[in-house]
Amino acid sequence: MFTPKHHGGGDKDSSCWLTDLTLNEEFAIFDRADGVVVADGSGNLYCYETVSTGTLRELGTWHQQIAEFPNQRQGADWHGYPIWSIHSDSSQTHQGQKYRPAKEVFDRMVQLGDISPAQRKRLKKGDRI
Repeated sequence: MFTPKHHGGGDKDSSCWLTDLTLNEEFAIFDRADGVVVADGSGNLYCYETVSTGTLRELGTWHQQIAEFPNQRQGADWHGYPIWSIHSDSSQTHQGQKYRPAKEVFDRMVQLGDISPAQRKRLKKGDRI
C-alpha cells in the first residue's frame, strides 16, 4: 500500500520516499525484502538498494538508505517508509538509535554480501555508506 503520508502528504514529521523513486521501484524494494528475507525478530521487513558493492542508494528525503516494512497482521496491506540512516536535517522525532534496525538486519546484509563488516559498523552507527 502506498500511503500519501510517506510521499510528501503534508506530515512534516513522517519520513518520505524520494520523489524520483517511482512506485514500481518502491514496490521492488518491498518485494526484495519479502523474497530475500531481511527481517528482525518481530517480523518487520527491511530492504535497501545496492548501487554497487558496499554502496547503498538513498531512498528517503532525510538521506535514509534502508526502508522498513512493519509486520502486518495476516490479510492486511503492507506499507513501508525510509528509516535508516537518518541525516541530521530529519525531524527530531526520527533521530537517534530508536529507529535503528536490529543487529540481525545488518548481519543479514553482510551475509548477503551487500556490505562488508566494516560498513555494517558504520551503518549501525548511523553513518551513510
